Amino acid sequence: MRTVFLCAVVSSSIALAQGTEAPAEEEAPKGAEATGPEADAAKELVNKYLTAVKAKKWADAKKMLHPQTINAIAERKKRLGKEDHPMSPQSYEKTEHYLKDYKLKSVVKGPVGTFIVETAEDNFQVQEKGVVEGEMATYLVGKKDGKWWVVDKKRGETFTNDSVKLGYKGYFDKP
Repeated sequence: MRTVFLCAVVSSSIALAQGTEAPAEEEAPKGAEATGPEADAAKELVNKYLTAVKAKKWADAKKMLHPQTINAIAERKKRLGKEDHPMSPQSYEKTEHYLKDYKLKSVVKGPVGTFIVETAEDNFQVQEKGVVEGEMATYLVGKKDGKWWVVDKKRGETFTNDSVKLGYKGYFDKP
C-alpha cells in the first residue's frame, strides 16, 4: 500500500511540474550581453528606429522594418481593417498609447544570427491620460540580404530561440 501511495504522489508531482519550466536551451540567453560590431549594429538600429517612433516620423521608422514585417502589417490591415501589429506604432497613437521616451537596456545574441534588444519604454496611455514608465519591450533584429532590419517587438516579454526559429523562417540570411 505504501508503494502505491508513493507512486501516486511522485506521479502527481511530475504531472503538476510539466509545462511550468522550459528547458534552458530553448530560451534566449538571459544576462549574457552581446558585444562586437554586429551587436552594436543591432543596438544602433533599434536606437534609430525608436528615435523615429518617438518623433512620430513614421516613414523614417518604416524604412528600418524588415520587408516581411511590412507584408505582415499589410496582411493584418487587409484581414482586420486596421494595422494591428506591434511594429505599427502609428496605428496605436491616437487610441491606445505612444512612445514618450526609452532607454536601451541590453542586447543578447539570438538564434540564426539575430539579436534581441531589450528596452525600457515610457508610454503615454491615451485613455488614462498618463505615462507608464519603464515598460519592458524587446526587439528582434536580424540581417536579410546583408542589411540589418528591425523585425518584431514584444511588450513585457522576450523572444525564445524556438519562437525565432519557427516563427520567422525565411526572414534572415544564413549565419
